[in-house]
Amino acid sequence: VHTQVDYIHCMVPDLLAITRCSFYWGVMDRYEAERLLDGRPEGTFLLRDSAQEEFLFSVSFRRYGRSLHARIEQWNHKFSFDSHDPGVFASDTVCGLIEHYKDPSCCMFFEPMLTLPLHRSFPFSLQHLCRAAICDKITYDGINFIPLPKPLREYLKYYHYKQKVRVRRFE
Repeated sequence: VHTQVDYIHCMVPDLLAITRCSFYWGVMDRYEAERLLDGRPEGTFLLRDSAQEEFLFSVSFRRYGRSLHARIEQWNHKFSFDSHDPGVFASDTVCGLIEHYKDPSCCMFFEPMLTLPLHRSFPFSLQHLCRAAICDKITYDGINFIPLPKPLREYLKYYHYKQKVRVRRFE
């Protein structure tokens, strides 16, 4: 038996809102995040691009006296820290997910507690800001119809996720 999975590509919703968050640092690995969080109080956090291709974003945060990391997963157009557990909070947007975990009463012992944002110390490039603004107004497939060179269209498609639409079984 063979299976074929068909996907559609979707842009990350509210990319401009994410970019405007002072605690979003963009491209950063876990070690740099740990260096920035070292010695900070419980609940200090930052949002960053995930180093793993199958995830878009991760949060790095202080909890239990150390720096921890949690991937933000996507499933059925919802963002959460564990997409396979229906009991874990999920949001339509990454910012909505972060906002939920800013309330310590919502955080179970194994979940991120995101009470003290670590503010970014630099502005994003105009190129990055323009990508966020454009991507908030267009679909993934719509990018192909913008009269731009192919490298620029690929740059615009960076913040997207795949959504499973169908699984077909062949015998």
